[in-house]
Amino acid sequence: MNENLHFRNSDEPKGKDSFLLGVGLGLITPLISYLLVEYIHLGDKLGLRDSSIYMLGMIVNLLLVRYFFKSEISKTGKGIFLVSFLVVLTVFFFKK
Repeated sequence: MNENLHFRNSDEPKGKDSFLLGVGLGLITPLISYLLVEYIHLGDKLGLRDSSIYMLGMIVNLLLVRYFFKSEISKTGKGIFLVSFLVVLTVFFFKK
């Protein structure tokens, strides 16, 4: 029998738990929102303010944060949360 086999404890989180992975995942929706606002002008086409489109992206991020924390993958959730917080501050300080 191979002694190097490692059976995962059922209490261990599933998947990779990485703060940098969370930062990367957290950047996806703000970048998509930025592209939709600045290059496609989606807000003008739908009659929405630009900040509304950014907030929709943040809602997606917060749903991801909730999923990762409930799945006990907290480092990834913290990375997404940090990016979301910084993006919200940036949008509301620099977008008028």
